[in-house]
Amino acid sequence: MKDCGRIVKIPYHAYLIEDAEYTMLVDTGSSVRWKELHPKEMQESSPVHMEEHEHLDRILESIGFSTTDVNYVINTHLHYDHCGNNEMFHKATFHVNEAELAHAIAPGWWEAPNYIRAVFDIPGLKYETVRGGLEIEPGIRIIPTPGHSEGHQSVAVQLEKTGWLVIAGDAIFLRENVEGPVLPGLYVDARKYARSVYKLKRFLDANKGTMILSHSREYLLSVGWKQMEEGIQTFT
Repeated sequence: MKDCGRIVKIPYHAYLIEDAEYTMLVDTGSSVRWKELHPKEMQESSPVHMEEHEHLDRILESIGFSTTDVNYVINTHLHYDHCGNNEMFHKATFHVNEAELAHAIAPGWWEAPNYIRAVFDIPGLKYETVRGGLEIEPGIRIIPTPGHSEGHQSVAVQLEKTGWLVIAGDAIFLRENVEGPVLPGLYVDARKYARSVYKLKRFLDANKGTMILSHSREYLLSVGWKQMEEGIQTFT
């Protein structure tokens, strides 16, 4: 990542997929209880800026959904800013890569700071592990994209008008990770990360799709970059 050491504010996203048969969420963002659950040193080094109307349950309510409407949650990985509100979805089945769950429960020292067990190891939550790629429902594919974390996975959704929408997760942080040989500021395996970026770019090129990056206000279409709207962005 360029400009190493410079403090910047970055967005994070959660993604709601609505189908006639089910409602699915990809990632649950940073915990609304971050001041209670995050270690003090993390609160100081990586504070979360979140107003009450930006709480995930409030956002869902604003578009006519409740947390109990969600049937499935796919966690791209189990870092604190992608699974922070898992506890809101006790009725959902969670899909997480098996290697990711193993590393989150017993991380090595080099990866431990980004796993906060209190936000994902919740009594009563149902986790189903994924090994490799999987078509979880017709038109919804889980794509293994390790590198940022050992068991990172991305999601591709086939939509009627948009075509294939790729939810990269932290497999790609920012535009610079797509356009140039620039790795993000955080990864466990540089080679795996680079291969995962290439895999998603190849998928996007082959399918003329659209890709959303994890911590960017831009998203990538087959014709170039577009600015993300503030608040809720809809793809159909």
